[in-house]
Formats: sequence, structure tokens, C-alpha cells
Amino acid sequence: MNLLFSKVFRIKNLSISVSSHAILFVWCGKKRIKVKSIRGDIRKFIRVSSIAMSLFVLVLVTGLTAYKTSYHDTVVDEDNLQKNQILKSTTTDYVEPQEAPKLQIKEHKVKQGETLAQIARTYRVSVDTICGSNNLTTYDNPRTGTVLKIPNKDGILYRMRKGTSLVDIARTYRVSLEKILEHNEIKNADFVASGTVLFIPDAKPRNIFDGFIWPITGGGGRLTSGFGWRRSPFNPGTREHHAGIDIGVPNGTWVRASKYGRVTYTGWMGGYGNTVIVSHPNGYKTLYAHLSSSIVNTGQYVRQGQNIARSGNTGRSTGPHLHFEVIRNGKQRNPLTYVKRR
Repeated sequence: MNLLFSKVFRIKNLSISVSSHAILFVWCGKKRIKVKSIRGDIRKFIRVSSIAMSLFVLVLVTGLTAYKTSYHDTVVDEDNLQKNQILKSTTTDYVEPQEAPKLQIKEHKVKQGETLAQIARTYRVSVDTICGSNNLTTYDNPRTGTVLKIPNKDGILYRMRKGTSLVDIARTYRVSLEKILEHNEIKNADFVASGTVLFIPDAKPRNIFDGFIWPITGGGGRLTSGFGWRRSPFNPGTREHHAGIDIGVPNGTWVRASKYGRVTYTGWMGGYGNTVIVSHPNGYKTLYAHLSSSIVNTGQYVRQGQNIARSGNTGRSTGPHLHFEVIRNGKQRNPLTYVKRR
């Protein structure tokens, strides 16, 4: 992460950061975010292409005047600049889930080498939905040839047992009886035959605990770097502000959603490597970085404690760990004042 002198231009949904090291373009649309960059000695580029650059600046100034936008100068960190532009965009804001589509159940025969994460991405549901609907007790990949039943929305397929009522099921899964009746087109809740397969909707999962929980499954890991100012691990002669906490864990450790919310970003984020952002009600967002892989899709709703990724060492990192941030109303907060280690 290099410190650089940057000038930031904003024209509607487009942010352009021009510095001596790079030009960074971040376009925030309604459904996706696109990031492009031109790296190298920009000053040399300007000398070689002075006419083109002059026209480029003219277009920028004209656009800025037309849309009454402004720019500002600041000393910034390039990776943090990209991250903060994404975090502050409306694309990563929380929105309530839309009405679920009509239930459809498909069968999938597991191919050789196919993983649960790949299957979940194909059908755009969570890994938990696949496991819960097929009585899989672990996240290990199923055997080749296994036939899985996969609903087209998040939830669990449940087979009615003798002596169990719909009221019992609603209480167990914390879902309203009316929603279960609606999704299964049941007219009389008192007469559901034993062996009937029901869909228990989980389109709007809720938190198990108030607040946020420790983002490492099982509460493991050790704190290797706290929130706030610290000596740079890459340049010990300088100090930098650490916007989150680092949790040291072995590569591939399960990372879970700290709070119920909607996945609003998955992908590469400069020095932060593979990153997932989950937005939550009341202006909160959580960020999980340096991941080796993720098993969720943008737009997917996740419950508190649901596995969403595996820890890694991607991006600019000194070793396997999870970088975790809590953001409220666009500002990073100390995660240790919010999380409960359970």
C-alpha cells in the first residue's frame, strides 16, 4: 500500500482518482460495482500524451461544471481509497428482501470434483440451504453421484414426522406459521400427513444474538492487530491507521457473518485481496478481507453465524488471517466494542 498524493473527481456514479502512481476509476451502479485502474508513472504518461491528457482534463472539468460536483486533494492510501469508495456507495447499502418467487425444487447429481460452493453459486442459494434440505451434517463436499434436492430460494426442505405439528416447526425455525402455509399452499394447518415434504422459508433470517458475533466460526483465532494507529507491518518506519482488526487463523478457516444482512460485494479489492461486504439494517456494514474463497453471492441474504467464506492470505498480507471491519454510516468503528466472542 503506497501513500500517494491524489486528486479525486466525482461525476454522478463515477469517481476518478488521479495520482502520480495510478488513475483509479470506480463506477457504482444500482446492482454492481466496476473498478478499473491505470498504473505506472502517470507523470511520464502525461509528458508522452500531453495533448490527450489535456483533452481528458478538459472533459473532466466540463463534466464537473455541468454536474456541479467538486474535487478534493488529500494524502491517501490507494487500497483504502478504493475500499471506502465502494463502502460509501449506495450499491452496498442494505435493502429489505423482495417477495420470494414461487417455490421450485430441482434435483442435482453431483459431478466428480464438484464442491458445495460451486453448486450453491449455480443455483444462487446458500450452502446452508443445500445442507439443510438434504440432511448434510457437515460442509464437506458430497460424494460423486449424490442426488441433491435444491429449492430455488433459501430455506429448508423438511419431512413431516409423526406427532409433530406445524406450530412446533414454526417455533423451531422461528418462522411464522402463515409464511409456512403460504409457501406450501396448505389450507388447513391441523391436517398435514406424516411424510409430507414442506419448505420452511428462510428468506429473511434473523440474528441469534443481539449485536455482532465473532466472525470466526467456533470463536477461534487470536487477535494479532487491533483497531487504530499502528506501526506499518510493511514499513516499520511509518505509522498507519488500521481500520479494523486482524484475527490470526490457519488458511481455509471458516468465516461467518457477524450479523444478519445482505451480501453487497464479493470480489477482489486491491491490497485487501478477496473481500466480502455484508450490509445490515440501521446503517451497518461488515467487511471480511484477505479471504481464500467465498461461498456467497452478491444480493444473497445471510443469517447471523452463517458461513460465508474461508480465511486466506490474498492481497497485501503478512500471513494467513482475517481482516474484519465494522462500519456504521460510512465510518469505521472499533469492532471490539461491538462483537461478542461466542
